Amino acid sequence: MGGFGATYFSKKFDPTQVVAMFNIEMIGTESKWGKNSAFITGYEKTNMGELLQKNLSGTDFTFYPDPYPAQQLFYRSDNATLARLGVPAHTISTSKMDNEPNYHKASDEVSTLDLKNMNEIIKAIALSSRGIVAGRETPARVDTSTLNKK
Repeated sequence: MGGFGATYFSKKFDPTQVVAMFNIEMIGTESKWGKNSAFITGYEKTNMGELLQKNLSGTDFTFYPDPYPAQQLFYRSDNATLARLGVPAHTISTSKMDNEPNYHKASDEVSTLDLKNMNEIIKAIALSSRGIVAGRETPARVDTSTLNKK
């Protein structure tokens, strides 16, 4: 449920003028591949993951496609609202959805977060997105005919 902010935002801008959007969510733990890695929901829906990874050439960081397709994570976050309008919009995450002991629980406290790893993930996102932010790279639009309409 929710999506109020994304819906409000999507009505304030012409989606054809939004080059890309990435939502950073649940990056407080190591991914299933360990440190220096994260996954991108809907990786196959645009070439944004490929662009981001290309810009990390020479680093130890790797972006992977979403390893939890049955969870439908692409549709469960704020990126979905813009993706349904054709915007290359994805969520970047590290959460182990099949084994995350604090996910949506009262035990999800700051002390359970790997802040050093979070910092490295944010640095990798910043480095990898420089071409998009600078206007040198433009991810492919989402083919909206292939998306769940819900």
